[in-house]
Amino acid sequence: MMRHQQPPQQPPDDGDLPFHKATFLASHNAHANRDAASSFFETLGINQDSSIYDQLSNNDVRGLLLDIKLDPNFADEQLRLVHGPLDFGGFSSVANENLIPFLEENPNAIVTLILETTGDSGEYEATIRANILKELQTIFSALSVNGQPLKEITFKYDDLLWQNHDNWPTLSEIRQSGQRLFIFSDRSELANSEYGFMHNQQVMKENYWEGVVDCIAQFGWDSSTVSLPSNQSWSRLFMMNHFCCESGAESFGRVVGEALLGGGDNGWGILYPRIQNCMANNGGVTPNFIALDWVVNSEEARAVRDYLKFGGAVGRGQTCDDDSQCATSSCNTAAGICQCQECASNSLDICPGCASGQYCQSAGDSSANQCIVKERIENSYVCSTSFDSAVASCNTAVRCPNGNDDCPVDQVCFNAVDCLPAPTLQPTDQSSSSSSSDATTSVQVQEITTTVPATAETSESPSAAVIEPTAAPITPASRYCGESYEDAKTTCSEITACPKGYECPSGLTCYDGVKCFTRRPTSSPTDTPTTASPISPPSASPVTDAPIAPSMSPTDRPTRAPFDFFNEYFCGGNFTEAQSSCYTTTPCPTGSPASCLNGETCYGGIKCIAPPSISPTLQPTDKPPTKSPSAVVQEQTTSPPFNWLNTNGGMAAMSGGYAIVAMIVGVAGVMLW
Repeated sequence: MMRHQQPPQQPPDDGDLPFHKATFLASHNAHANRDAASSFFETLGINQDSSIYDQLSNNDVRGLLLDIKLDPNFADEQLRLVHGPLDFGGFSSVANENLIPFLEENPNAIVTLILETTGDSGEYEATIRANILKELQTIFSALSVNGQPLKEITFKYDDLLWQNHDNWPTLSEIRQSGQRLFIFSDRSELANSEYGFMHNQQVMKENYWEGVVDCIAQFGWDSSTVSLPSNQSWSRLFMMNHFCCESGAESFGRVVGEALLGGGDNGWGILYPRIQNCMANNGGVTPNFIALDWVVNSEEARAVRDYLKFGGAVGRGQTCDDDSQCATSSCNTAAGICQCQECASNSLDICPGCASGQYCQSAGDSSANQCIVKERIENSYVCSTSFDSAVASCNTAVRCPNGNDDCPVDQVCFNAVDCLPAPTLQPTDQSSSSSSSDATTSVQVQEITTTVPATAETSESPSAAVIEPTAAPITPASRYCGESYEDAKTTCSEITACPKGYECPSGLTCYDGVKCFTRRPTSSPTDTPTTASPISPPSASPVTDAPIAPSMSPTDRPTRAPFDFFNEYFCGGNFTEAQSSCYTTTPCPTGSPASCLNGETCYGGIKCIAPPSISPTLQPTDKPPTKSPSAVVQEQTTSPPFNWLNTNGGMAAMSGGYAIVAMIVGVAGVMLW
């Protein structure tokens, strides 16, 4: 029997992710498994290899798709788990033997049950559905997790805990609340707020189940928010079905085996392009649940899930014979494997198959392309749990020049963390005079542009006083105390500086990478003019409020803040807006909308093209300076269009035994899904 003996490696902490931004693997017909089959004919209807407990514990499944049916022939346990005409046990017994032990052993696990009812249509459907609801209520009252009734740990969207939430709570909030069991049903008659039962069509959008290429709407695709009785504002979830066929026997050969093209239906080359296809059709919503057959073979599917949640690199190395079978859209046909997609070393885009900060280079022979680390400032890649904490601890944190792989298991790699000293002013050799007393000149300092009034002069003055700027940094350090990074940046001054990292008063934290533009006084009195007298006598002490003479020198680098190539979360009024303006809108790298303005929310899964760079003027112009300097905007480079999966190949050949099984099923006329 095929089993993963060891549980999967723990991914980075996902606690800051809102529920609607998280992705979970789900098991299609989780109950229809080899361990539960009690006869040869029942093995014809299985979609999974091992028990529900094993799927949860060893395959990292967190969603269970269950078909339920009311059967009066079982007097002691009428609510059954079925697949077509096949019975796989009573709901209560299976839950008590599999779900309950897992929840007790894993107090932080968040699990979702997605129920599909069968045998409830026709003349007596209202009565049947009412009885199914009663059975569910009885079971959720009787079963308990560590002595707590199951109904007490179900998520209740109308609970007072969530009353002030503009959207789904974070995974940490859900765990802390204890409401970590989500229940969705396909029948509105089963919805019950007291027990936490929700109607899936009020909460989700879902694709039609059959096939692994196209992604067609089944319901909910036109709605971006839920339609619950007292909540119409939270984001609608996306339930993505991803299994090819009507029976597990048919899908087995497409998922389990060696050298399957694209890694098989659960592999990078088939699953990831399908996700991209679904998101292109559903309004850009990342799947919250990915339902699979044969989750025993889901290592690559788990990697895809983690990529959607935390970023990283698109998978490569799968067997292929053309580009369409690769998540990177690049197949090395000579070697027969998926490779990274070649891109230039100075490309600002992330090369598919490589981590951020790498580029993809041809090996020059039949070998697969290779990912090469770009030259970069080492300090800008820092391991942490959030961007703010990365900034605060950047001088002591673990560096991650190769991306997430360099970080501890509970951290991820953040880019654009500036630990360099604050920028300095470049003094000019001489100042340019102005013919107007109200003229203004612009001083361009690294990443901001400020306008200061020019020194008052008369046009008759043959030469005006020159105020030389200091050559010292604007502030002596890039570390400042504050209640938060933004507070440290807003209130920074020499008084709040903490150059050693530990000088802050109680209640404040020392944050690194703060670009502070407080001006320091000049160190000597203003020089006297060479001919004409100044308007006022020179000062005998340092001038504390004199403007600094403008510098017409070019800036050292573009005036935009460094772009975070790791970040896939941006603020916007909707997904399309956040995606189209991601290089100018506010980033929200933690997934929280707290940093978003004007009622915007935080959208994830956005692969943002790097912003256009700004070329500074190389030389001062002869014309009088204007209030805002002009900038030359270079053309924005765009990545090549995605090569959507487009395979017309037939079903992978099944083993002889499964071929016979499929024939038996066909002759018997049993429809299994």
